[in-house]
Amino acid sequence: MAIEKKYMPEKRFKLSAKGTLILVGVILAIILIIVIGVMLSMRRNDGARYAELLSEQIGTSPESAQKYAHVTLEGSSEFACINMAAQGVPHLYESKKTVEVSGVSIPQWVIYVEENNNTLTGISYYDYKQLKKYGNGTKVKSHIDTSGITTGMDAQAVQHYVGFAPLKVRYTSEGIQETYKYYYKDQNTGNTVSYLLYVNYTDGLASSASETENTFILSVLTVS
Repeated sequence: MAIEKKYMPEKRFKLSAKGTLILVGVILAIILIIVIGVMLSMRRNDGARYAELLSEQIGTSPESAQKYAHVTLEGSSEFACINMAAQGVPHLYESKKTVEVSGVSIPQWVIYVEENNNTLTGISYYDYKQLKKYGNGTKVKSHIDTSGITTGMDAQAVQHYVGFAPLKVRYTSEGIQETYKYYYKDQNTGNTVSYLLYVNYTDGLASSASETENTFILSVLTVS
């Protein structure tokens, strides 16, 4: 005689209200940890910020500047080309991330720190990421008119007018100089034209702007 099996409904797992709140809290905590990690990583790679912090210590010793900016200055770079570019500058601080420029790996940014008699005299920040696509800097549509940079503009206003960040920022006790490097295709000749645009600041406000053509073709045509 066959025994009839009784139907047993399938048990389904159901979270209580308290369990749901705990699960949501765990998920939010994981997301928060990821966001904080990304932000800290970006902050650690913010060369412009470190350069500004170090510049606030011009006139003090390198040791004091390191403590203030929470960095460790090095006497040389891990990259031979950066050591050649340093030209005897005694200290530098560079990005741990790299970028490839003309087939050569270099740090994304480098801060060159000058000193005299154990006193900081100048800070130069180079944003080498800008050279990733082309050594002549940022590509623009046409020539940038320096007359649009007027006395009294702050750095944010200047960068908004130019349309991109400077390749180099140099700090001294006298003030700040930004150098923008860009290129474009001349509509008349079809040739690539490159310029260096210099903006000087006094007490945080633009005091002058000038430019010079970057005749990069000469380094290609001549051999010393």
